[in-house]
Amino acid sequence: MIGVERLTTTSRAGLRAFRYRGYPAFWSANLAWNVARWMEQVAVGWLGVLLTHSALRVAMLGFYRSLPLFLLGIFGGVLGDRVDRRKLLVGIQVVDVLTMATLALLSSRGELRYLDLAVAEVIMGVAWSLDWPSRRAITVDLVSRADLANAVTLDSTNMNLSRAVGPLASGVLIATLNPATALLILSGLYLLNGLLMARTPESPRQTVKQQPVFASLSSGFRAVLRDEAIVGVLLITLLMNLLYFPYQQILPVFTVDVLRLNSFGLGLLLAADGLGSFTGTIFLATLVGHRRNGLLFGLGSLLACLCVVGFSFTRGFAIAAVLLWCGGLGRAGFSAFQAAIVLRNAGDGMRARAMGILTLAIGVAPFGQIEYGAVADALGTPSAIFANVTICFLLVGAVVARLRKLTAA
Repeated sequence: MIGVERLTTTSRAGLRAFRYRGYPAFWSANLAWNVARWMEQVAVGWLGVLLTHSALRVAMLGFYRSLPLFLLGIFGGVLGDRVDRRKLLVGIQVVDVLTMATLALLSSRGELRYLDLAVAEVIMGVAWSLDWPSRRAITVDLVSRADLANAVTLDSTNMNLSRAVGPLASGVLIATLNPATALLILSGLYLLNGLLMARTPESPRQTVKQQPVFASLSSGFRAVLRDEAIVGVLLITLLMNLLYFPYQQILPVFTVDVLRLNSFGLGLLLAADGLGSFTGTIFLATLVGHRRNGLLFGLGSLLACLCVVGFSFTRGFAIAAVLLWCGGLGRAGFSAFQAAIVLRNAGDGMRARAMGILTLAIGVAPFGQIEYGAVADALGTPSAIFANVTICFLLVGAVVARLRKLTAA
């Protein structure tokens, strides 16, 4: 009985952010948004393969999706510190719904072209760049600082659950029905996200001094770069998004050319990755203490890299799925503590700008995607994955060893 009571207490502690008014609706809205994003990656990537049969051109779709985050994400952070974040997010969902519904219509009529995918991904990228900083910062509007790490970890659990559900759902829909159906359903999920977001409490009026935009950015950079833990998060985030995460963009090509699987197989591989992350974040969410978050962040990143290096050598589905599941376990540490460390260390009135600066590090992904695609076309997708992720492992290890304040955060 004592063991059961202890487990129950730990489970309740792991869910304590749900006690706050508005957080359950916010968490549910994020779940719909995340599932839609992962469904979109599989659907758009698969359509890219069917239309071009080129690793570079498929990778370019990721470039179009990610480049606005690099160019505009930091301004999205400034905007999030000046307006009601909830209203901003609700408005952005209108753009998401219309864009994906248009692709669904074109696909159902057999009129979809590669250019249509590229334009849609640019639009979605601009929406994402304005959405993401405020979506992360709004967590602080809903919970106390004491429960911030728990709320962010629960949101990471949400994100990693969607990494299992979204790709699998998209792969099944494409294999059994058609890509247009997958696009239409994910459009509906963006709509659901907007409706749920409208039910969250309004963001408190921001107290930050309304400086000119570039002066506001400058003060944000100065404040963030004085904190070694945040600097460490930024460096590892930059490395992971430049050298690690772009492998997912060419995974449809790897699935077809190397593993000889269909869209259902692609969905299963990404689902295995997401299930590993979900398992890892469930465990992390139950941790009552919040020390050594930075160490878990760094070690998780290293484990994720090591598993994907092994994945690059696989030629069979079973071992590939196991390695991606193990890599997902490692990436749970990366995704759970990336935003938590930045949000906790950033000062009041600085959080959305701090998240905007974090999007700058995330936004280097399009450059990695182009490089991945070019190397994959020249040397093959396994070589592209192996070379990039090995370099990432070595550089992340150097950051973890060098920045002691990060591992102590």
